[in-house]
Amino acid sequence: MALRASDNEISRVLSVMSEPTRIRIIRLISGSGELRSCDLLPEFEITQPTLSHHLNVLLENGILTSRKAGRCVYFSVNRGTMSLVAELMAGIASGNVSKPAVKEAPASSVVPAVPAPEAGKAAKEDEKVKDKPEKSKKDKKGKDKDKDKKKKKKDKKDKKKKK
Repeated sequence: MALRASDNEISRVLSVMSEPTRIRIIRLISGSGELRSCDLLPEFEITQPTLSHHLNVLLENGILTSRKAGRCVYFSVNRGTMSLVAELMAGIASGNVSKPAVKEAPASSVVPAVPAPEAGKAAKEDEKVKDKPEKSKKDKKGKDKDKDKKKKKKDKKDKKKKK
């Protein structure tokens, strides 16, 4: 029995895939089986950080998978996710799309079969930032930059008053 994804899951995957660069990344990886980002970069006129961003978005949404071998990360297409999308598209093309058995819940309450982005990770990082007291910026010598700036402003004001 084939897995069946909700409309919300398929919509999220298609939304992520709607970027032309991401479609091209998927095609290149799918054609090769697996590739590293350094293998992909020459195929695009984008920077390495931009390529990394696209790869991470595709990973977070279950469209790509990755494996680490030493210092290299190899990316491959998640065949399960692509099968769900292909099944829906084939059904639409042939006119054999079955109706959902149950009315879908709003997107926020759906438990996805396709892994969702790691929203919890960002929330945890936000909590860490809130818990830490603000540190003053220090230069290479360990001097407090904020105090130096305030002192310089005060010195300028004093000089203007003396004139």
